[in-house]
Amino acid sequence: MNHYLKQRGKVWYLRMRVPLDVREKAGREWIEESLRTRDVQEARRRRDTRKADLEREWELIRRVGDPSALESALAEAELERRAASRGELDPAAPSVGERLSEELHTKAQAWGRREGHVDPFGAGMDPEELLERFTEETRDGARLRDQLEALRGNIPISLAGERWLAKVDLTEGTKREYRRFFKTAQERLPPSAQVTRTDARMFTQWLAEEGGADGSGFSRKTVNNHLSALSRLWGHIGLDKAIWKGIDFEPAKAPVKRNIWTLQDTILLLDAAEALPGKAGDRMPRLIRIALHTGARAKEIAGMEYDPENDWLVIRRETTKTDAGERALPCPDAIRDDVKAWVADPWSTQSVTNRFSELKRGLGFEGRSKVLHSFRHTLASRLHELGVQEATAARITGHKHTGMTYGVYGNKTAVESLRGIINSLDWDGRLNAERETTARRTQNIQGAP
Repeated sequence: MNHYLKQRGKVWYLRMRVPLDVREKAGREWIEESLRTRDVQEARRRRDTRKADLEREWELIRRVGDPSALESALAEAELERRAASRGELDPAAPSVGERLSEELHTKAQAWGRREGHVDPFGAGMDPEELLERFTEETRDGARLRDQLEALRGNIPISLAGERWLAKVDLTEGTKREYRRFFKTAQERLPPSAQVTRTDARMFTQWLAEEGGADGSGFSRKTVNNHLSALSRLWGHIGLDKAIWKGIDFEPAKAPVKRNIWTLQDTILLLDAAEALPGKAGDRMPRLIRIALHTGARAKEIAGMEYDPENDWLVIRRETTKTDAGERALPCPDAIRDDVKAWVADPWSTQSVTNRFSELKRGLGFEGRSKVLHSFRHTLASRLHELGVQEATAARITGHKHTGMTYGVYGNKTAVESLRGIINSLDWDGRLNAERETTARRTQNIQGAP
């Protein structure tokens, strides 16, 4: 729990070693920063946030080299444009692009002489070939090439993505997903300004047929998410975003169909969870019961809060997938004690996902058709059985309702008006009834001649 944390006096510090492959460009071997808190729980939260930021910076260095050099060139060019618009630019002074081009040629010639490619008088290797070799084989050459390309509008896709993501209101989970999309696009596509409609179609079909870590292709939904992210990015950097729209493709991977957890399934899960050793035997049943009663996602459960004054469950925006996911719900009577114990000592999102997956696989539930997320489908199915209106069900589960009447005006539903519906789920009563039915069925079978 206290990895990368160090206490000095009463104040907690973050201490991390910079990865070897980015150490030179990051300019330091260790990160050691005060987290400005004496509370260990708060220190862990701030550590996780800062660690995620650092890992994004290092990944960006891996993808685009030195992002600070590109940003510096772009910022200088922007100042130059503003000065020109005000009539304050000296026409005799070389532009940013001219200075970088001159630096590139001068350093390429010096490198060529050191490597024996040209003689002291400049004779030898063809100048264009020399420039190509210099930019491919040296970091200095690659830096200058990338700066010049950025000035021409060919900003690396990953860097353009980082600049855009810094300005948009998306959850951290969505931003992580988009960063992966942009990384894949940068590896497979030409510079952004050179991408054609044909490139976009070929890239889309590659995503559908061969994308993903296992090379089996992405689902239709994931491919469409890629295209949506790239379309939005192209619009942000002033390129034609229409090249990413209306592309037909055939995914090699069939969509995963989520199945609900039946009452018998849930009993098996709860019994196995209660038999776990140590604290897991307390936490896992709580996790399952909270998921069953709320339909909350893993991250929402991990970050769930309890408002004792109103007796509400509170799910903050930073833990949700969409704006509609931010919600407050009356705490179900059946799990009030579970909720209080959980929020006092929760698992992280990763622990929630991994530990539940381990539990269900141990019971023989393989594949992706039944996962923790399936409890959302279980709850939605139960609400439908009870005749709950779609707008109200969407309010409980944190889904956006798109209809005009309920989607626009219905979101003002008072939290307390949901209490009766949530308590009418009666999961405990239904589970107990299922246990009794199973027991009678077993007795009948055993007593049969």
